[in-house]
Amino acid sequence: MFNDLHIQEWIESHGTATSFTFVVFGDLKEIEVELLIKGVVIHLQQIKKYSEMAVFFDPIDEKQAVAWNTYQGTSLAFIFAGDASETENTIKGIILDGLNFLRYKCEYLGIKVSENYV
Repeated sequence: MFNDLHIQEWIESHGTATSFTFVVFGDLKEIEVELLIKGVVIHLQQIKKYSEMAVFFDPIDEKQAVAWNTYQGTSLAFIFAGDASETENTIKGIILDGLNFLRYKCEYLGIKVSENYV
Protein backbone atom coordinates (compact mmCIF):
# COMPACT_ATOMS: atom_id res chain seq x y z
CA MET A 1 0.00 0.00 0.00
CA PHE A 2 2.60 2.54 1.04
CA ASN A 3 4.54 1.65 -2.13
CA ASP A 4 1.77 3.06 -4.34
CA LEU A 5 2.97 6.10 -6.34
CA HIS A 6 0.25 8.43 -5.01
CA ILE A 7 0.86 7.32 -1.44
CA GLN A 8 4.60 7.97 -1.87
CA GLU A 9 3.78 11.48 -3.11
CA TRP A 10 1.65 12.05 0.01
CA ILE A 11 4.49 10.86 2.22
CA GLU A 12 6.88 13.25 0.47
CA SER A 13 4.53 16.24 0.72
CA HIS A 14 2.92 15.54 4.13
CA GLY A 15 5.81 13.68 5.79
CA THR A 16 3.66 10.62 6.48
CA ALA A 17 0.60 8.59 5.53
CA THR A 18 -1.76 6.71 7.83
CA SER A 19 -3.50 3.42 7.08
CA PHE A 20 -6.41 1.76 8.85
CA THR A 21 -6.72 -1.93 7.96
CA PHE A 22 -9.67 -4.27 8.31
CA VAL A 23 -10.34 -7.87 7.36
CA VAL A 24 -13.84 -8.64 6.09
CA PHE A 25 -15.00 -12.25 6.22
CA GLY A 26 -16.76 -12.24 2.87
CA ASP A 27 -16.44 -11.00 -0.70
CA LEU A 28 -16.86 -7.24 -0.42
CA LYS A 29 -18.34 -5.68 -3.55
CA GLU A 30 -17.17 -2.40 -5.09
CA ILE A 31 -20.55 -0.72 -4.54
CA GLU A 32 -20.35 -1.64 -0.84
CA VAL A 33 -16.85 -0.14 -0.58
CA GLU A 34 -18.18 3.04 -2.23
CA LEU A 35 -20.87 3.25 0.47
CA LEU A 36 -18.21 2.94 3.20
CA ILE A 37 -16.10 5.64 1.50
CA LYS A 38 -19.06 8.02 1.41
CA GLY A 39 -19.67 7.45 5.12
CA VAL A 40 -16.05 8.18 6.00
CA VAL A 41 -15.88 11.30 3.81
CA ILE A 42 -19.13 12.77 5.18
CA HIS A 43 -18.17 12.15 8.82
CA LEU A 44 -14.63 13.51 8.45
CA GLN A 45 -15.86 16.60 6.60
CA GLN A 46 -18.33 17.29 9.42
CA ILE A 47 -15.55 17.25 12.01
CA LYS A 48 -13.18 19.08 9.62
CA LYS A 49 -10.59 16.29 9.66
CA TYR A 50 -10.83 15.15 6.02
CA SER A 51 -7.62 14.76 4.02
CA GLU A 52 -6.75 13.00 0.78
CA MET A 53 -7.75 9.35 0.99
CA ALA A 54 -7.14 6.14 -0.94
CA VAL A 55 -8.88 2.81 -0.42
CA PHE A 56 -7.52 -0.63 -1.24
CA PHE A 57 -9.62 -3.77 -1.08
CA ASP A 58 -8.23 -7.11 -2.16
CA PRO A 59 -9.41 -10.69 -1.81
CA ILE A 60 -7.67 -12.86 0.77
CA ASP A 61 -7.21 -16.36 -0.62
CA GLU A 62 -6.44 -19.50 1.36
CA LYS A 63 -2.65 -19.08 1.06
CA GLN A 64 -2.76 -15.48 2.33
CA ALA A 65 -5.19 -16.42 5.10
CA VAL A 66 -2.76 -19.04 6.38
CA ALA A 67 0.18 -16.59 6.20
CA TRP A 68 -1.77 -13.84 8.03
CA ASN A 69 -3.33 -16.27 10.53
CA THR A 70 -6.85 -15.21 9.55
CA TYR A 71 -9.67 -16.44 7.32
CA GLN A 72 -10.47 -15.99 3.65
CA GLY A 73 -12.33 -12.83 2.75
CA THR A 74 -11.34 -9.29 1.83
CA SER A 75 -8.54 -7.04 3.04
CA LEU A 76 -9.78 -3.44 3.31
CA ALA A 77 -7.44 -0.49 3.93
CA PHE A 78 -8.16 3.23 4.15
CA ILE A 79 -5.03 5.34 3.66
CA PHE A 80 -4.89 9.07 4.45
CA ALA A 81 -2.33 11.73 3.58
CA GLY A 82 -0.59 12.94 6.73
CA ASP A 83 -0.98 11.78 10.31
CA ALA A 84 -4.63 10.81 10.78
CA SER A 85 -4.08 8.85 13.99
CA GLU A 86 -6.29 11.24 15.99
CA THR A 87 -9.27 10.09 13.89
CA GLU A 88 -8.68 6.38 14.55
CA ASN A 89 -11.73 5.86 16.78
CA THR A 90 -13.98 7.77 14.35
CA ILE A 91 -12.81 5.88 11.26
CA LYS A 92 -12.83 2.53 13.04
CA GLY A 93 -16.38 3.14 14.26
CA ILE A 94 -17.69 4.25 10.87
CA ILE A 95 -16.23 1.26 9.03
CA LEU A 96 -17.21 -1.35 11.61
CA ASP A 97 -20.75 0.07 11.82
CA GLY A 98 -20.99 0.18 8.03
CA LEU A 99 -19.80 -3.40 7.61
CA ASN A 100 -22.19 -4.52 10.34
CA PHE A 101 -25.03 -2.72 8.51
CA LEU A 102 -24.02 -4.59 5.32
CA ARG A 103 -24.12 -7.82 7.38
CA TYR A 104 -20.42 -8.66 7.18
CA LYS A 105 -18.35 -10.11 9.97
CA CYS A 106 -15.15 -8.15 10.20
CA GLU A 107 -12.16 -7.32 12.35
CA TYR A 108 -10.09 -4.16 12.75
CA LEU A 109 -6.42 -5.06 12.35
CA GLY A 110 -5.01 -1.69 13.34
CA ILE A 111 -3.39 1.55 12.35
CA LYS A 112 0.00 2.12 10.74
CA VAL A 113 1.69 5.48 10.32
CA SER A 114 4.37 5.50 7.63
CA GLU A 115 7.39 7.80 7.76
CA ASN A 116 9.35 9.31 4.91
CA TYR A 117 12.63 7.41 4.65
CA VAL A 118 14.11 9.45 1.81
